[in-house]
Amino acid sequence: MIPTANLLMSQYLRPGNTKETAKGSFEMPNSQLPRLWYSFLLISILLTPLIGCGGGVSSPDPLPTLAEVRALEPGTVVTTAGYVSVEAGVMESTTGEIGFALQDSFSGIYITVDPGASIDLSGLKLGRSVQVTGVVGSLDEFITLSLGSEEDFVISSSGGFLFFPQTPSTNAIATGTASESESQIVSVEGQIVVDPEGSGLSVVPVEDSSTNLLGWNIHIDDNSGAADTFWNVSAGLSANTLSFLTEGANVQMTGILFRQLDTYEVLPRGNFDVSISIEDCRLIPDGETVLTTGVIGLVPSALSAELDYGFSLHSANGSGIYVNIADPVGSYVDYDGDGTLEFGNGATLPFDLPTFRDLVDPWPFAANNNVPVVVHVEGTLSTTAAGDRVLVSNPGKVRRVAVSPSYPVVASLSTGGIQSADLGRWVTTTGTLVTPPVVGSPYPGGANAWRVDTAGYRARINDGSGAVEVLIPYGIITDGGGVNDPPDGFLNLPDLPSYPFGVNIGETLTVYGFVRNVNGQEEILIGGEGVLQIGNSNFHFID
Repeated sequence: MIPTANLLMSQYLRPGNTKETAKGSFEMPNSQLPRLWYSFLLISILLTPLIGCGGGVSSPDPLPTLAEVRALEPGTVVTTAGYVSVEAGVMESTTGEIGFALQDSFSGIYITVDPGASIDLSGLKLGRSVQVTGVVGSLDEFITLSLGSEEDFVISSSGGFLFFPQTPSTNAIATGTASESESQIVSVEGQIVVDPEGSGLSVVPVEDSSTNLLGWNIHIDDNSGAADTFWNVSAGLSANTLSFLTEGANVQMTGILFRQLDTYEVLPRGNFDVSISIEDCRLIPDGETVLTTGVIGLVPSALSAELDYGFSLHSANGSGIYVNIADPVGSYVDYDGDGTLEFGNGATLPFDLPTFRDLVDPWPFAANNNVPVVVHVEGTLSTTAAGDRVLVSNPGKVRRVAVSPSYPVVASLSTGGIQSADLGRWVTTTGTLVTPPVVGSPYPGGANAWRVDTAGYRARINDGSGAVEVLIPYGIITDGGGVNDPPDGFLNLPDLPSYPFGVNIGETLTVYGFVRNVNGQEEILIGGEGVLQIGNSNFHFID
């Protein structure tokens, strides 16, 4: 067994195989590989055993890093290892074959695979640890390894590791000064500019000689110089269907840094690598599809009593939007593209709504590991009857993504200062409980500041600047979740871990949550269990 923290794969293409691609025609390497079999231990976040197509023989020496492999002479046969950063076939429109990319702590490399080699690459999920034997080569100076057969690579059975993207300037990509990041995952953000090559287009379709669409060139500029990105059709991207891709639009694009001769460009791996800001999402017309990324605030299914199983999504500055999910049973998408959460001890969980909710809400799943959950969402913009904007999506369009997480800024506002401009924001405010809304019925057994409504428990607080309505949705409450309230079949205020808090008129209450508009009035939706205060006594906050 070889303990190694960085594992990688390589590729092989059969002799004389010329492919026409978005970047011209490539002549593939002609090198046969020896058959080597390995088993070893994945060390990433957790220890996970590896399985492969061969078996049994282990190497006595540490494997070379990807940076060391990149420095070898063309034609060298080498065994190395890394983590899958680009899945097989994603770059086919560019390279003309069905390879994949690997990354370790220091570098990355692309593995070419001949489509005619009949190699099963279905286990190559993002983040999987892989060991590969291949031949060093290049595609127009883009350094590669060539994989010859299934016996020449070993894939981990579960678990894995994904690196946060590097963030070079668009100028560094345009001028090649980001060359040290070749074959690694990078992220750039800037405004879309008109094609500097003179087509007059902002989104430039690229076809082969038979007019088959291969992808689109899109240039973006962060005010340092325009960088090129290429959207491969083989990555499942459809730039021509996204109306927000216009000149001047600010877009973030993540992907592998590709090289052709002295030119560099970013190749997104799928829709999950493309985002516009949540603030810009709120400006998109109804019915248009958008792609965005953010941190979850209001927990999934908080509004289940309204037959809505969505959540609020927030940018770093606290701006947000509600993501409407009507499907309570679908599977969400994890980092590696499937609907299952995997753990280093071999355990798995379906990435369904209950798991998603527990993952986001710090009670009880993440009580001791309160890390914000970042997701990419593809959805359609809509406007509510009250004039609020929502993003309509489904579980299969919500995907966890590997970006550096942080909770959004919390806007501390007066109770009377919460207005329509704050819709979607993550806010906190403190006030005195006053006469509750007239909707619903009195809370049984006292608590005269709260009313029982179809969506949850409602109250109003006022710091002297004007009152604001507060809703504790039933969907954030767990029966028996409170310290002194065992399960009894009812969702009561004492079921909240932060209980006791203000329940009677005249008491002080501090709340944290998401601002929405209901029936023409702004209200604060409490974001999750344990986010209430009484007076100056702190309990548990998810922000």
